[in-house]
Amino acid sequence: MHSILGGIRVVEAATFVAGPAAGTIMADFGADVIHIEPPGIGDAYRYLYKLRPLPECAENYPWLLDSRNKKSITLNLKRPAGRAALYRLLETADVFITNYQPSVLSDLGVRFEDIDGLSARLIYAHVTGYGDAGAEVERPGYDATAWWARSGMMDLIRPHGGELALSAPGMGDHPTAVALFGAIMLALYRRERTGQGGKVSTSLMANGVWANGILAQAALCGATFFERGTHAESPNPLIAVYQTLDERHFSLVMVKEAHEWDLFCTAIARPELGADPRFESSAKRREHASALVAILDQVFATKTLAEWSAILDQHRVTFGVVQKSEALPSDAQMLANGVFPEIVDLPGRRTVDSPINVDGTTKIPPQAAPALGAHTREVLQNLGYSDAEITAMAAD
Repeated sequence: MHSILGGIRVVEAATFVAGPAAGTIMADFGADVIHIEPPGIGDAYRYLYKLRPLPECAENYPWLLDSRNKKSITLNLKRPAGRAALYRLLETADVFITNYQPSVLSDLGVRFEDIDGLSARLIYAHVTGYGDAGAEVERPGYDATAWWARSGMMDLIRPHGGELALSAPGMGDHPTAVALFGAIMLALYRRERTGQGGKVSTSLMANGVWANGILAQAALCGATFFERGTHAESPNPLIAVYQTLDERHFSLVMVKEAHEWDLFCTAIARPELGADPRFESSAKRREHASALVAILDQVFATKTLAEWSAILDQHRVTFGVVQKSEALPSDAQMLANGVFPEIVDLPGRRTVDSPINVDGTTKIPPQAAPALGAHTREVLQNLGYSDAEITAMAAD
């Protein structure tokens, strides 16, 4: 058993989530991840937890999640001394992660062409809002804008005439970070074969379209789109959300409808529906969808979610519980799969594991996220800076 990325050094000059969360995954597998922050105020992500409508909490939970197992150093990259320290650090690094816009990269002297000569083995990983080209290359992008709104998903999920919904915090950032992590690992694999580093990139916009890929491909093929109706207007009652007696919800998803319809009627103790001429075929069920939705609403309102879960599981009907976020820490299936490991230096506090496992490799037990600049002196000393030089940099 070993940490598969032990010995790999990652340097992050990045903010918020999509870039640094890729570093979080690498840290989980043993990489030495150093997060660079501006002196004084630090990464703006440190303050996201104060933004409403995020849940109110005394603990800085976003920072705890995405900065675990990392080191924090403060460098003013607008100053020559800070930039020189970064360059010296990158000479020892395997991966450099950034998510700044091209103009900011240029101002700070950290474009790919600025640092490509520091190390032939360095992998430069860049994540953007809207890609590396085009008129919007400088446009700031969060996952709520570039991933959720621009991809078509924000418009997609509302019923006809319904209100648009905001995305959940980090909803597109974390999947985009997994994509950046994959790109970095591909580059590391190529480096093992060729000895050469290079640049990899991804964007929130591209990942949003990939997440909405089926409908994007439909549009590319000239498909006819339909307005999404309300629950009562559902065009397919067998792919819909239903409420139970205890006012919980579950998502029914019967993709293999021809095979499952009779089994489903038996499961819900309504075998007569299978013989009802209104519902005898898929086409008929679509024609009389509103009537079937109304019947199923009444059926599912007679039992609790726990009761229906047991019944549907017994008859192998595919469904998913609509879980509440505040209930996730006690979800038995998640606990059984180690989704919430304990933070070793914060007894009783858990975090969310990265969604990747490799047999034969141990992940690093989660450590608390660092205080601002907690490792500045240590890292600079290891780069050969004297105490006097570090003191002078701090004063500057």
